[in-house]
Amino acid sequence: MASRKDILDMLARGEIDVDRATELLSQAHNAPTPDAPPEPEAPIPPAPAPEPPRAPAPRAAGKPRWLRVHISELDTGRNRVKINVPLGLVRLGMKIGARFTDELNEEVIGDVLQALESNQIDGTLVEVEDIEDNERVHVFVE
Repeated sequence: MASRKDILDMLARGEIDVDRATELLSQAHNAPTPDAPPEPEAPIPPAPAPEPPRAPAPRAAGKPRWLRVHISELDTGRNRVKINVPLGLVRLGMKIGARFTDELNEEVIGDVLQALESNQIDGTLVEVEDIEDNERVHVFVE
């Protein structure tokens, strides 16, 4: 059985997730006392693959909406980056940014802003898995 320190080190390195670490720590806590003969140490299986994102739950009226960008490791599900931006700030940034570029069509920006304001955009916008870099990028609105 791995020691508490070994389990916490594996968690810190991202080799196991929090649920698996909790399970192993619980087993270590219930292990026999040092007077009992030690049991052979079994290898710790890897953490299960992360679950895909769930469909967004219905929102209550007036609840703030967010643009969320989450980047995580594919094999462990450990978060590398989490960015949460209020949609009000996204709208403001789009309006300001549209003034400084000729590359964006004002009609398209208007359509996107209208969709944001009327709550037509919701859920996953983009989800990309990069096997080479071991990353999952998930961009969504909730």
